[in-house]
Amino acid sequence: MEKYLTKNDVGRKFSVPAGWLRILPEFGEGHEVVVRAIDGKGFYWAFYCAIRERGRYKKPVFQSREWFKFVNQKGLKVGDKIVLCEEEDLFRGTKYRIRAQKCIGEGLWVDV
Repeated sequence: MEKYLTKNDVGRKFSVPAGWLRILPEFGEGHEVVVRAIDGKGFYWAFYCAIRERGRYKKPVFQSREWFKFVNQKGLKVGDKIVLCEEEDLFRGTKYRIRAQKCIGEGLWVDV
């Protein structure tokens, strides 16, 4: 699953595409879960994903604190790409791989 970053994604919080909810942890009765992931370079990240408590649309987001650390460390800008996939790492206790990518040419993307 992938998403091109918007101004809101790099400046406030990451608006998680609703379709990603089918692979993210179950929220159960709560409105926040921890998404533990390894990035494309092998570093561990713990993102706090929250959904609305009320209303028809859940509007999932990665909360700003850990997300901003990720954005800043990767030097992400509008138009860069995030790729999330299920990939379990029992050693690190993660279920996901999150890749931050930048375009280096026509259709060529590299992990940062």
